Amino acid sequence: MGTWKNLAVVGLVGLVAVVAVVSVVVFAGDRTPASAQGLLVSVEDLQGLQEGGDVLIVDAREGEEYEQGAIPGAVSLPTEALNRTVLLDDGTEVPRIVQDAETIAEPLRRAGVRADVPVVVYDNGAETSATRIFWVLDYYGHERVSVLDGGLVAWQAAGGELSTSPAEVANSDFDPQPNPERHADFDYVQEAMFSDTVVVCNALSADSYEEGSIEGSTNLHATSLFDDGEVPHFQGDEVLDQMLDDAGYRDGQEFLSFCGSGYMASINYFAARLLGLEQVRMYDGSLVDWNARGGALLPAGGQG
Repeated sequence: MGTWKNLAVVGLVGLVAVVAVVSVVVFAGDRTPASAQGLLVSVEDLQGLQEGGDVLIVDAREGEEYEQGAIPGAVSLPTEALNRTVLLDDGTEVPRIVQDAETIAEPLRRAGVRADVPVVVYDNGAETSATRIFWVLDYYGHERVSVLDGGLVAWQAAGGELSTSPAEVANSDFDPQPNPERHADFDYVQEAMFSDTVVVCNALSADSYEEGSIEGSTNLHATSLFDDGEVPHFQGDEVLDQMLDDAGYRDGQEFLSFCGSGYMASINYFAARLLGLEQVRMYDGSLVDWNARGGALLPAGGQG
């Protein structure tokens, strides 16, 4: 009997070892499930954070929408308050470019953004404002930023109340520190478009992509990253992962997202971060900037 018992133990140890190896293979690469990232929070998660009193809720919608009703305690921070217009040498204006670190510090501090307090951003759901501010804070070094899955629609669907009283927050001392590895400009994209190590992905619709896109770029329409239910949640990890593959991404590459003006691209940027990709950039200004600087476009990026 002792011999059989010993054999059973050896077999069990062997089985555990095999499972461990399989697990390593399955989760190898540079993608980590969203649940391990903490970048996407549910209404229940947010309510728990509220009860703990250790969260800053940011309403990324326009001020008029905020005034009509917002999540209680949320501070208003419209995306346009963080933008500037860049004047090129030939006099062309490129709008909706994120402010530099020195300028953006004031609105972020006024909104109460602190490095040691987690931030949860929301919009109406399946929009670009929340992910745009996620990118801004991610780019400027805040390490604890999340997006409310389903936005205000999810909040209300779960019975959450709205408030028309502006939140009162104390000014902070947040020190924005830009991370160049989260940002792409015209010169960087010119190099990346011919690189095998970077996937340059257009977040606009397939029709827009077919009409003209940066040479060598692929396409992943940002709106497809949300499910089509009454509450616009992000697609699950496996679906997002497959969409990324279909867009031409392979483990180890950098993912560079662009769109018309750096808003819809932020959805793709966020989805890539959800999957645990560390090498992710967004082209701020995107095609508005690209066209203003004389960049060429090809039907379907020349991929057709």
